[in-house]
Amino acid sequence: MDRAISVLLFLILIPAAFVCAEYKLEYVYGSVEMRAGGAWQSTEPGTMIAPDSMLRIGSGSVAELTSGNLRIMLSEPGVYSVAELTQSSHRVSSWGIVQTVRGKIRNLFRGQPEIESTAMGVRAEEVGDDLGFDWMDEEEDAVDQGKGLLAEERYLEAVEYFEEALELADEHNRGLYQFYIAYAYAMEGRYGPAMRYLSQSDPSPLMVHYPDHVLLKGQLLVQSRAYQEALDLFDSFLRQDPDHENLQEVHFLSAFCHHQLGRTGEAERMLRQACQLDPSSQTGRQAKSMLDSL
Repeated sequence: MDRAISVLLFLILIPAAFVCAEYKLEYVYGSVEMRAGGAWQSTEPGTMIAPDSMLRIGSGSVAELTSGNLRIMLSEPGVYSVAELTQSSHRVSSWGIVQTVRGKIRNLFRGQPEIESTAMGVRAEEVGDDLGFDWMDEEEDAVDQGKGLLAEERYLEAVEYFEEALELADEHNRGLYQFYIAYAYAMEGRYGPAMRYLSQSDPSPLMVHYPDHVLLKGQLLVQSRAYQEALDLFDSFLRQDPDHENLQEVHFLSAFCHHQLGRTGEAERMLRQACQLDPSSQTGRQAKSMLDSL
């Protein structure tokens, strides 16, 4: 009996201890404030955040908090309770949102696929031979180096090369390089800077990397509780390309957003569609599991 009571107390206290854990503010971009002593105070990376704190995020700002293996990322303007953010992060984890997207795009750069690789060649023809191309060679070399490092999963090293390319890029390639940087940060598990770079990019649906941009940005929007913004992004994608190979994952993420907004019927519909697309895939099995749990 004593053993049974001990196990019961352990199961009760573990969630409480997890909720009460202190957070560290790992990343800040823009205006991020913490309410302490009845007043709002500016924060900076390294600030410790108590679990009963309130956070205020300004427009265009990003914050990322960590506590052990738990990460919370915010980019939607507003005032947040850290305790509620902890619960929201657990729901994202229970659905396997990050793993779903990561499993889909993890090998995106294996073999260094040529994504819009002709862009710089076209620009070279437009400039003309007599002007020289040293700056363009530097840009192309930085991109090639970055892609190679992504293929080797050396993500933070890749960021340095893509940031170099971004400084040299014209408007045609800026969004592409911002996606590369965001992808590298996300695969490294640093969602704050990933969101910062994706928020600065608004690619045309005609761009080759657009479907993966949608999937990655959708994941980050879900993590930051911007559920309606994520749904708007997904709906636009589905209208543009209703038969894309990312369709199953988009339906799955859409289901989570609807569920968090209290639209259970729509969440169930999206989960059923995700299951029907490929019941044997990892996403299909996860969708079936979540559908059974609703």
